[in-house]
Amino acid sequence: MRTPATPEAVPSLPGQRASSAAPPAAVERLGPVHWWHAALVAVPTAVLLVLGYRRRWICDDGLIYLRPVRQILAGNGPVFNVGERAESSTGTLWQWLLALGTWLTGEDPAFLAVGLGLLLSTAGFGLALYATCRLHRSARLLLPAGVFVLLAVPPFWSYMTSGLESGLGTCWTGLSWWLLTCTRRGRRTRATYTAAFVFGLGPLVRPDLAVVTVCFLAAQWWVLRPPRRGVAAMLASAVALPLAYEVFRAGYYGVLVPLPAIAKEASASDWGRGAGYLQETFGPYWLWPVVPVLGALAAALVRRTRTRRRARNPERASLAVLLAPLAAGLLLAGYVVRVGGDYMHARMILPALLLLLLPVLVVPATRFTGVASALLVVWLCAAVSPLREPFDVRSTPTTFNVRSSDVEGLGDHNPVRTATWVDNWPALPEGRGMLARAVAAPRPTLLYFDAGRRLHATPMRADSPYHVVIVGRHLGVTGAAAPLDAYVNDAWGLASPVGAHLALERWSWPGHEKFLRNHWVFAEWAAERPPRGDLLRAGTSREAVEAARAALDCGELAELKESVRAPLTARRFWDNLTGAFERTGFRFARWPAAAERALCD
Repeated sequence: MRTPATPEAVPSLPGQRASSAAPPAAVERLGPVHWWHAALVAVPTAVLLVLGYRRRWICDDGLIYLRPVRQILAGNGPVFNVGERAESSTGTLWQWLLALGTWLTGEDPAFLAVGLGLLLSTAGFGLALYATCRLHRSARLLLPAGVFVLLAVPPFWSYMTSGLESGLGTCWTGLSWWLLTCTRRGRRTRATYTAAFVFGLGPLVRPDLAVVTVCFLAAQWWVLRPPRRGVAAMLASAVALPLAYEVFRAGYYGVLVPLPAIAKEASASDWGRGAGYLQETFGPYWLWPVVPVLGALAAALVRRTRTRRRARNPERASLAVLLAPLAAGLLLAGYVVRVGGDYMHARMILPALLLLLLPVLVVPATRFTGVASALLVVWLCAAVSPLREPFDVRSTPTTFNVRSSDVEGLGDHNPVRTATWVDNWPALPEGRGMLARAVAAPRPTLLYFDAGRRLHATPMRADSPYHVVIVGRHLGVTGAAAPLDAYVNDAWGLASPVGAHLALERWSWPGHEKFLRNHWVFAEWAAERPPRGDLLRAGTSREAVEAARAALDCGELAELKESVRAPLTARRFWDNLTGAFERTGFRFARWPAAAERALCD
């Protein structure tokens, strides 16, 4: 049996006076580890690994990460296009992890992204289960509960890979949860600061995970109640790296957030569409009947924690740890609903759902939890049986089932290579030939789309810094196919500083409402007087192009271009840094005439 820690065995945080009495969190008695604890962790984790492997894939948005990785390894910096400092990667750590892995292995970064995503997701689920077992370790018997949701909801398996930062996010969540449960045991200084450092990585994993960082740091503080010097040291450990990178981001890119956050208007509100997004995640997988069961289990755990004797399980420590992921999950889910969800089916709600499940992945065995666990088993059997028709809708008013569409379009159930996309994407065969001819052409060429999504070529201005400019409607695969020295003009603003700052108009799926029309593309890149036929095919006019050209050279829009395209001197870095706040909030009208009036008058 584990003996209680003595006062001498508990070191204090910097600035804390030694006490003759052990702090409450240090006298907690923990039960022994049983073999079935290992089974509760290993069996579901192994099943999830198999399910994730069977659905391994990389999506077009996952491919967006790969061009900056190739640019980094080519010595061009963390940019999407050479000569333009644009941050197209939402997950900062994921981008740099892929760059490191590709540099070490020489492997196709798409294949590496799929493999790393699968391994990190599996590790995250395993750590989360282990931490929850540890949280309830004083119970004689544990029963599976919330883990059944992970085993029944296919989007959890799909986004174990996908090439996105989701796998890293799952791993960070599981690791943070494990470190938070370890905080209950004592006040070992090094472990405290390590945990704070890991918690602080949330905004670098994905910006919206900052809310999880705040909740977990608050829970850590509540458990430890360190003195002021200890609080300062914990905060320094948590914010040092994110703050340093934020200074780099503001000075290098000239804005405070990655471009996708600006393009998708991460601060805007659309509660109605967000509610629809939530319904289209919970409805098809029969999750609504599970909500009251899991809610009752969470309430029972809170009540159990509050009523247990302080000598065996201190109320303050256990309750703070238990409530932290629940609060973080509710706040994160509320944010996702507020911004209107995402165009990728279920993707954005999964991190919040995982947080809400953490304390109840497994539960102490009682008569009540036994009944609840049995109900969840019945639900699991129904949810994975033929009774529930598979959700395979290509698109709805608010979401798009990306994996189904990609698998069908590519003709490959497991697309995991860059070449699979470049060789087989239906919209690209004609584009590959035109791109190759443009690269070999003696004069600069602009490749643009007409209203029917057909690709056309037009002469580019003679002083263009690029030999080829191609408009990217599918940014990931276009970036993979185009040479690194070509300019990929993102039509949706995820990698285009100009397109990202267009004024938002609700008309399409979330994240696809800032469409950079050909007026702006021709104004930046086309010849001084484009052929009339090209203007007609592009759906624009000479007057609109001239107005757009004038707007691009006026006021805040001209300064925005300068911030990302001027050579990065010390002066330019400082100007970017000090103007980052105003630049992040800058928007301009999408119609050239209106933009010219507003910017040039």
